[in-house]
Amino acid sequence: MVHRLATANDFDAVYDLYMDEKSNPYLTYDPMSRTEFIPIYKGVLSTHTLYIVEHEGEIVGTYRLISKSDRQQHTAYIGGFTIRQNMQGQGLGSKILSHIKSFCAANGKFRIELTVDINNAGAIALYKKMGFSVEGIVRKSYRLSSTNQYYDEYLMAILHDDQA
Repeated sequence: MVHRLATANDFDAVYDLYMDEKSNPYLTYDPMSRTEFIPIYKGVLSTHTLYIVEHEGEIVGTYRLISKSDRQQHTAYIGGFTIRQNMQGQGLGSKILSHIKSFCAANGKFRIELTVDINNAGAIALYKKMGFSVEGIVRKSYRLSSTNQYYDEYLMAILHDDQA
């Protein structure tokens, strides 16, 4: 599996991953057209935090890995983590998270955190399996335009044993 920073050439694959009807409710952006997504994608690319995961020559997933700074410089935040629907349930999530954990450890990030919708049972199970613990609830963390309702998320994190 290859993990690399996203490029402009990855636009279509990332758009398809983010706008997948099953994954989208749990990701950052409401459904939108490709044209509407272009400026968002360009903005995210400029942060150098969007990663692409390739498996057997195909883009199968994406995530953001955002390093915190100053007093939180030991922390990285995982966001927008998704795997193509037809590739889910094959162990890729665990492999991707293992890679992220190793990468973070090698780069002085001994705390990794994320937020996950409290109703996203599959993702929560994966994160717990990989050693993440629920640290709290972020109430009314986001709003879906399709329901006009607010949703809660768990704040989850993992600490590398040698620094905890």
